[in-house]
Amino acid sequence: MRPNLWIVPGSPALALSPDDAASRRLLQAMRKLAGTAAGRPIDIVCSMDERWRTSRTGTFAAWGGPQITVRGGNYLGELVARYSIGDLPVRAVRDDIGSPDTDSVTVVVLDGPAGLTPRAPLALVEGAPEYHQRLCGWLDGGEPEVVDKLLPEPALWHQLAALPRRDAALIDHDNTLGVGRYVAQWCV
Repeated sequence: MRPNLWIVPGSPALALSPDDAASRRLLQAMRKLAGTAAGRPIDIVCSMDERWRTSRTGTFAAWGGPQITVRGGNYLGELVARYSIGDLPVRAVRDDIGSPDTDSVTVVVLDGPAGLTPRAPLALVEGAPEYHQRLCGWLDGGEPEVVDKLLPEPALWHQLAALPRRDAALIDHDNTLGVGRYVAQWCV
């Protein structure tokens, strides 16, 4: 069975920070994944909280990048996913994983702990670096673990934990910007 669920970061740095080596590396990993879609429909799952919404469809203008555009999208996670997977057509965008279709690709956009370094958005949070490592193990096939107090938005993580996985592989991860960023592929 081909992987039908991709886990990708929602970090705007992927589009807005071309000089950040880790962001470039993660972006390359996501574009390589996109090359395996083989014509399958793409569904994007991301937070649709109003704080991540912009009225300027298909642009990163609300986040300081008006020159960076994609085919559509009004939520930051969707914009980042669309930018990261390139020109692949998107069938649907939603905020719930549900039961992923085995004949499509579900792209789940989420971030890990936001307190991994002193320069992190939340500064250094006790236990966050260790939790980041445990998340890496989970995304690579280990046992699920969700610690709400260490995740800015844990809802999608809870949904991932409930999915029956047949196979899981962590492709890459990063914490240099203080937030856990992951690229993984699963068969569910």
